[in-house]
Amino acid sequence: MSRKKRVTRVVYGVYVVVVAAFVVSNIAQVARAVFGEPESETAAGEPRFPKVGPACSERVEAELVAIEKAREAASSEKSADAARARYESERRAARTPALEQACSGDPHGADALASLARFERAAESHALRTATELRPVRLAAQSFISGHPR
Repeated sequence: MSRKKRVTRVVYGVYVVVVAAFVVSNIAQVARAVFGEPESETAAGEPRFPKVGPACSERVEAELVAIEKAREAASSEKSADAARARYESERRAARTPALEQACSGDPHGADALASLARFERAAESHALRTATELRPVRLAAQSFISGHPR
């Protein structure tokens, strides 16, 4: 074998090894990202989402329950306006200033309140959609059940 062929084989061999290492590295990174442990913890061992104190936590949990109840109640209304009014009346009855008082002194209280506000907007939107778009479809499907009121 000539010297030129040996050099060519060595160059191609090194090229194949480098490409194979690159491909294996990419596969390992993708597999770790897809199938590996969730990145819920930071490198310092802190939770991904900061926690609030017990007083704020209890009020946030109570608000989450109240938002869910208001969403469920408003979902049964016949129109978007009725659903919006029902949602607002349910939420007005459940709102207390204790939430802001409990979370105002907490270092992560503002973030918790912002997250709760986002959830409330999404819940109201879901209630309106359920009342206006899904209720008629559900009633139409229920109309096929014998003995079911129309």
